[in-house]
Amino acid sequence: MKSLGNNDKMKKSILESLAVISVMVVYVAFGVQFIPILMLFIPLPFIILGVRNHIYNNIMGMVFTSIIIQFLMGNTYGTSMVLLFVPLSIVANYCLKYRKNSMESILISTAAFFLSFLLMIFLGQVVSDFNFSKQIESILTQSINAQIEAIKELGASTQEIATITEALEDQSRSILIRIPALLIAISFFTAYINVFIATFILRKMGHNYVPEQKFSTFKLPNNIVPGVGVMLLTAFFLNELKVQYHEALLMNITFLVGFIFIVQGLAVLDYLMVKFRIKPIFRFIILILNIFVFPISTLLFIIGVMDSIFDFRKLRMQRS
Repeated sequence: MKSLGNNDKMKKSILESLAVISVMVVYVAFGVQFIPILMLFIPLPFIILGVRNHIYNNIMGMVFTSIIIQFLMGNTYGTSMVLLFVPLSIVANYCLKYRKNSMESILISTAAFFLSFLLMIFLGQVVSDFNFSKQIESILTQSINAQIEAIKELGASTQEIATITEALEDQSRSILIRIPALLIAISFFTAYINVFIATFILRKMGHNYVPEQKFSTFKLPNNIVPGVGVMLLTAFFLNELKVQYHEALLMNITFLVGFIFIVQGLAVLDYLMVKFRIKPIFRFIILILNIFVFPISTLLFIIGVMDSIFDFRKLRMQRS
């Protein structure tokens, strides 16, 4: 009977793996091709597959999917998929399977995705002379040219066009300098959204041992404020000493500090909406809209800092 039970589990595991591989081949070949942002969710079904069965199912599922994608779309696509998403998928799978807390899961998964991003960029430069920074610069230049052409068609004066062009070029340079910080922010978002959705689906499927991930209880480490103070102070001294790349370092640290406290501010906002029993879909829409409104983002930053200091949600008390 025990042997029969093991055979049934193996059959279930194989069937689920084949189903995920089939769906993800179509997803990558068609969905991602037309809507590139869908690429961020590639690890999700493999994480769920690995937690439900075994981490080997996760790994083999991604490898076989990438091999099929290579045949269909070329080597670059398949290889990029393995390099970029397998580490995140494995790490998130491990964290959920072994019941790591929310903060550990997110930080470890973010680090895995960021490092694999750097590895892919490095190998791209070594193997095919692909320059990531130059590629981003080219995209930004094309965007600026398109915007300038649109402004010209509206009948703007030469002086106005010159002023707008200068502002757009300054913005472009600022983005290029902040690429490291932007990659960390993208890594955090990708890791969080995959872990969060995977947890939600797994618990709905009856895997209640998986730790629940609630954005409303997201909290930065208790020592984050003094840590940020030390980083900013170090960057300030490097700036005063005119150390090479001091300006880029200061801009990246400033961006990351703003980003992490805005995320905590959003978590506080979500906490309040949960208290007022606002439905999840409306909470999601409100959070997304708040991200793109600059004055609101400034307020969220302040709320995030204040919550880190005064613990409005009393999360420290709950965890202790």
